[in-house]
Amino acid sequence: MTLSPVGIVLGAAYVVIISSILWWMLHIPEAGGTEQKVARAVREAAQFARILVPVQGGALSDKMVVFGCQMAKYRHAELTLLYVVEVPLTLPSHASMPEDERRAQEAFTRATRIADRYGVRIRTEIFKTRQAGPGIVQTVRNGRYDVVLMGDIPKRSRGGTEFARTVEYVFEHSQAEVLIYRPAPETGAVA
Repeated sequence: MTLSPVGIVLGAAYVVIISSILWWMLHIPEAGGTEQKVARAVREAAQFARILVPVQGGALSDKMVVFGCQMAKYRHAELTLLYVVEVPLTLPSHASMPEDERRAQEAFTRATRIADRYGVRIRTEIFKTRQAGPGIVQTVRNGRYDVVLMGDIPKRSRGGTEFARTVEYVFEHSQAEVLIYRPAPETGAVA
């Protein structure tokens, strides 16, 4: 079998073409120029400038406040804690709820101690509403928050979670990013 010069040239051209196609397919071009990179960096830095953490007191709220404080400190963001008081339909929407307002102040006191450890200033707000989910979404809309940090606890029996209805409503209807912390359910096994 003899090799002809035309065959060698065609074979070399074929190898070069296939190699260049493979190189093109495997090398993703850089996205955007310098202007786009700067715009992306500015946009990312501005994200999460206003953080909302709904609290109810207790260990889960404390974890969410810690997470919010860490984000606020890192991002130099404004952190607001929201205590939602659900007013029953049997009372007027502006009804005085002293027991709930006392619990809100206790939750804010605990959260302030946590925030002081991180050197973060917090704002606190009590919001009265018929249902927590729509109340949180309205607060997000009115305050133009960038992110909402929420926690939810799995139920030991029946499955599901403790705050499922509220968390799902906020997740589906909020204009802000919603980050949900849901710890693994405890199995009760002793190690």
